Amino acid sequence: MNIDTKKLKRIYNSLSDDISRDIFKHRLMYSILEDKSEITKIVYEASPASKELSSSKVCYYGAGAGCSWLIKWNTNAPFVIDKFKTGSIEGHPIISLEDFLKLPDYKDYLIIVTVGKERARQEISEELKSHGLRFLFAYFDLQYFDLQYFDLENLKLEKEYFADVGALDGETTKYFFEHFKGGQAYVFEPNPKQFEVTCDALNDYPEAELFPYGLYDENTTLHFAECKTDAGSAKISEDGEITVEVRKMDDVLRNKPVTFIKMDIEGSELAALRGAEHIIREQRPKLAICVYHKPEDIWEIPSLILDYHPDYHLYLRHYSITYTETVLYAI
Repeated sequence: MNIDTKKLKRIYNSLSDDISRDIFKHRLMYSILEDKSEITKIVYEASPASKELSSSKVCYYGAGAGCSWLIKWNTNAPFVIDKFKTGSIEGHPIISLEDFLKLPDYKDYLIIVTVGKERARQEISEELKSHGLRFLFAYFDLQYFDLQYFDLENLKLEKEYFADVGALDGETTKYFFEHFKGGQAYVFEPNPKQFEVTCDALNDYPEAELFPYGLYDENTTLHFAECKTDAGSAKISEDGEITVEVRKMDDVLRNKPVTFIKMDIEGSELAALRGAEHIIREQRPKLAICVYHKPEDIWEIPSLILDYHPDYHLYLRHYSITYTETVLYAI
């Protein structure tokens, strides 16, 4: 892992507030040392859930692999709730929900649900709500959806030409249209199944132009790996079972206005930005780019953006209670 300290200093000096500088330092240390406590610091200091997490007793629901991974970040949880398992996990006792409800202070706890399967999450959600319990989903939770990509105070949106790169299900584009009137959107989704979902979702939005491509630094065909448990985790991979077309944004949107680019494409963000060099240099769009898929994203992506425009103002924000959903804004 080669790290250019001059680049790090340039990135750090281009970050425009203390929140961004703190997130950068923690993510950098996590990338270098794989120290999960650095992510805990981000979650407890700079995520939308930070106040609730910091002011509550925390426990986990679901003694599976997700819990095993997360509980190493926050070892303060006194126990884990699970319907079917007993014993302990990572040294933490497993108790039933019935036993949890017998605790005199059970309503003081914030429950982190670590289960990933959608049907199970729905059942758990209904069960916890029926007992008046407070909870957050560790994975696949959309409670912060309205914030991600659009919440930055300095991100003043008007009539935008919005590129939604990695549309998945079209929900981000729908949110854009519903909250920022008068815009147009270029919507990219390479996964054939998800492209159909996106088309259906945006059927009533004539201002959306849809492209069945991924964005990359060349025009070619690549292998693509689907994820059975999470469509949003599908990505370009040499071991992928299907093939998808990828294009350079500079070619697809040649001579079209682009004022705002969002990218969440499972580790291909750097390549996609290289393929958008002309648009970024010439039009200087606002950017909201995910920088958590690869360890080196936290320095390679902002470094490339600053190569295109050294006077971009950079911001970092974090939108989950795990290592995921760190977004770099460039304005």
